[in-house]
Amino acid sequence: MRKRSLALACASVAAGVLLGPVPAAHAAVAPVLYGVGSDGSPASGLVSVYASSDSDITSIKAHLYAPGSAADAPEVAEVTDFTLASGTDHQGTWRTTTPLRLADLGTYRVVVDLTDADGDTSSTQGAYGYDYWLQAHLTEFQVTPQHPDYEHQDVSVSGRYTIEDPRTGETSPADGQVMVSTANMGDSTKVPVDGDGRFSSSYTQTYEYGGSVSPWLYPVSTEPFSQDSTNVDVDPVQSETRVTLDAAELDVKAGQAATVSGTAEVYVGGAWKPLAGANVDEVWQSDIGSAGAHPVTGADGRFSGQLTMSSTGSVEVQVRSGTYVKTSPLQTVKVYVAKKTSLTDFTATLNKYSELTAKGMLHTGSSVPAYMDNKVELQYSADGKTGWKTMKTVVPGSSDPESGAPFKGTFDAPYKGYYRAHFKGSRNWQESYSKVVYAKRTPTRITGGNASPEPVRKGRSLTCKGKLQYYSSGVWKAYGDQKVKILFRPKGSTSWYDMGNTYTHSDGTFSKGFTASKDGTWVAVLLYPNSTHLVSAGREDYVDVV
Repeated sequence: MRKRSLALACASVAAGVLLGPVPAAHAAVAPVLYGVGSDGSPASGLVSVYASSDSDITSIKAHLYAPGSAADAPEVAEVTDFTLASGTDHQGTWRTTTPLRLADLGTYRVVVDLTDADGDTSSTQGAYGYDYWLQAHLTEFQVTPQHPDYEHQDVSVSGRYTIEDPRTGETSPADGQVMVSTANMGDSTKVPVDGDGRFSSSYTQTYEYGGSVSPWLYPVSTEPFSQDSTNVDVDPVQSETRVTLDAAELDVKAGQAATVSGTAEVYVGGAWKPLAGANVDEVWQSDIGSAGAHPVTGADGRFSGQLTMSSTGSVEVQVRSGTYVKTSPLQTVKVYVAKKTSLTDFTATLNKYSELTAKGMLHTGSSVPAYMDNKVELQYSADGKTGWKTMKTVVPGSSDPESGAPFKGTFDAPYKGYYRAHFKGSRNWQESYSKVVYAKRTPTRITGGNASPEPVRKGRSLTCKGKLQYYSSGVWKAYGDQKVKILFRPKGSTSWYDMGNTYTHSDGTFSKGFTASKDGTWVAVLLYPNSTHLVSAGREDYVDVV
């Protein structure tokens, strides 16, 4: 099922943009064929030719060959009744006047013979062929209403398809099914056509921004055909809404849900009526937190939502805009909340030795919890969502509770993970959590650490070597261009001595030579990593000096 058009080529020829300069004196310049195809719809039976020459074209003859036929097959039709439709006699579009009545549908191969006034000729096969197809025509297409509203949300779609057959020139009712694409975000459904080619469908418009409705015929026949296409826009109409609250003020304890309720209405038919099935947004926001509820109105327009707030504030209530309703003017409820706690300014920093320091501020309002309750847990989770584990418990320092009491703790930690602070609370204080933060450093290691030869003669050369790696995406990788420090601990000593530095190659390997002087242990370490990596040490290697 295709639809091809040569109108662009036609327009280009008519504008003369495809022709070069005309020679001053005549040379043997053959006419040029730019395109040949069906004129109008493939069911018209008419043929269009788009051509030009350096003098008037005086003769056009089109030879049609059966679809899929061999190159040496005989022609099935010859067309000569061309008349100029646009342009000039030496540059233009010609079309036939008598519809072809061929035996078979399909795309015919076409060879066009052209002759101009200078006697120059050409014989050219069209690039795309001649489409001789059925044509499905759409009539009586209706979409009602095109502007559905709150009380009229169902949309009806109907129309009629007929099939024009170029073999007979007759038109008959179409059969098969019609795919109706609606204005609900591209939703579609197939409906049958009746004996007269008519179809009908209906749907409820729910998509707020509307869109276009269009049909597409799927006939029973498998013969090649083209069809008309059209669409009708559907634009929903939104009505005014309003909210009436049950109370302007509410009192709740810390941690207790505030119940915000009321009635929503819509203005239709010149009156306010209960608004059913609408979303109502109840939102509280402040500098230290937020909360919200989103109840749906019942058949009587009633709604009720519960939201828990961490401090005193105002809840803003309004009907959310939808397909048929506008956002209502804001209404507010003042909710008073007592003894809420919060944890702020939370940070977690991992140092090069894999020690994590977490700190922040505990806010408890106008008073300080008793000592047994005044503790903050520093917690770790591998994924930031589950498996939270308390790593250390700290006591906040003394401070004005309204400005916040500082807390801080340091502990050994994994090389990566999520952290938060947790105030457990008690009967007098609400439980609270800080924001979740992520801390990470890249692990490193030194493998193959070795001091050789072993044993070594005094005064001879001794070489320390190994390979430095870092851990990334589940694998250990070479860590090049890094400074590795070599340390030595003489036999019988507990102190390490700095023997100098060396740098790793691109493959992570390193080596450094020394003069052997006494027995002892050698080790290579990454002692000064950058801010994103951890310290690492290699294998200690004892060497006898003889």
